[in-house]
Amino acid sequence: EFVRALSFVVRTTRDPESLLPDVRAVVRHVDPRVALGDPRSMQDIVDQALSAQKTSAALISAFAIGALLLAAMGLFGVVSGSVTRRRHELAIRLALGADHPRVLRLVLKEGAVLVTLGLLLGAPGVYFAGELMRGMLVGVSPSDPLTLTSVAIGLLVVTMATCYVPARRALGIEPATLLRQE
Repeated sequence: EFVRALSFVVRTTRDPESLLPDVRAVVRHVDPRVALGDPRSMQDIVDQALSAQKTSAALISAFAIGALLLAAMGLFGVVSGSVTRRRHELAIRLALGADHPRVLRLVLKEGAVLVTLGLLLGAPGVYFAGELMRGMLVGVSPSDPLTLTSVAIGLLVVTMATCYVPARRALGIEPATLLRQE
């Protein structure tokens, strides 16, 4: 014999949990043989249906944060190595009268150029990756200008913070000592 499950939806302005005893009483009154299976609120049903997407979003976010940290560490290494290689040049600039803010801007500008170049080269990749992930996104378009702009600004902020440490180290250069050593 084929048994078909029946589902009922009850709209209420009350708390759905507080409505359960009344629903059970009505169902028993209509047919005492019918068991009330798994009563859930619509919010619970929607949450369960979206749980896979939420898990995917959390994993993607974790991987994105990991990628951002790796990019920041790589950028720190590149800029730090550049500052170390250019110590002599920076010492000469300071000895010839360049002020510390100017040297700081010089090093930060190098990092900004790197991230701008990366953003320009990565823009087509963002578009294609967004199209591949369109089905996984809930409530956000893959080409949402606010999201893309905030990510670009976030990358710029992380880059500037990453470049600031080597730039501050460059300011600690004592030009006379460094020039005597080399």
